[in-house]
Amino acid sequence: MTLIEAGGIVMVILIGLPYLGRVDYFAMPQGIPGLLQASALVFFAYMGFEEIVKLSEETKNPERTIPLALMIALAVSILLYILVSLAAVSVVGWEQLAASRAPFADVAAVALGPAAFTLISVIALFATANTALLMMMASSRIIYGMASSYSLPPLLARVHPRTRTPWTAVVAVMLATIAFLFAGRIDFVANVTNFTLFVTFIVINASVIALRYRAPDMIRPFKVPGAVGRLPVIPVVGMASSLFLLAQLGTPVLLVGGVMVVLGAGLALAGGWQPRGTA
Repeated sequence: MTLIEAGGIVMVILIGLPYLGRVDYFAMPQGIPGLLQASALVFFAYMGFEEIVKLSEETKNPERTIPLALMIALAVSILLYILVSLAAVSVVGWEQLAASRAPFADVAAVALGPAAFTLISVIALFATANTALLMMMASSRIIYGMASSYSLPPLLARVHPRTRTPWTAVVAVMLATIAFLFAGRIDFVANVTNFTLFVTFIVINASVIALRYRAPDMIRPFKVPGAVGRLPVIPVVGMASSLFLLAQLGTPVLLVGGVMVVLGAGLALAGGWQPRGTA
């Protein structure tokens, strides 16, 4: 499915090549506030790269391979996203893209006709399914891990006897996903997802900083480069940028995200999940 998704992006880029240069690419019709809000929303497109880390146990020489794979994947994706954005806005303009429910399909239709609209729409379905499956799989494994360590109810750590998958965690993620189908607007769902990502990255970067001081002599298979004394610079920048982007999300998103954080923290901190006599 990833190849199908990438093929669709390359197709839109090729469609847009003859149209390049028709618009002012540095114009900001919505000003700086619009640019900042778009920056927070577009973060959704980069969701999933961190899941590569979960494959470390199945990877040869993960200390070198995983960081290198992350950097290459990010670089290629950034290049593709920039090119496809330039192509799309060159073909139909930002006004039509902003009002469209299927922007890439509209780009294809303008250049190649209705058949291309259908083709890109089908590819978009594959792309959506690819992202959704990846995140559901990753989320269920996180829930399973937390339940296995009694941070969540042990019910969520049950493994199917035949498939050896955490089926109760998968069902929990599925039900939560279905609930968000009733949100109505995809941009709202994307921004709520971004809220959880920003909070997660803030905690992760803060943890890296804390470990540099609490466990300076810890054996680290991979160490983030760049530091002032013990203070790692990249995690500081990562935490600050995540906080900044978090502040760009709308009030409804912050309220829903805040409720989710409170409920999740309350569930994890409530305790009592560990069986008696095993403490």
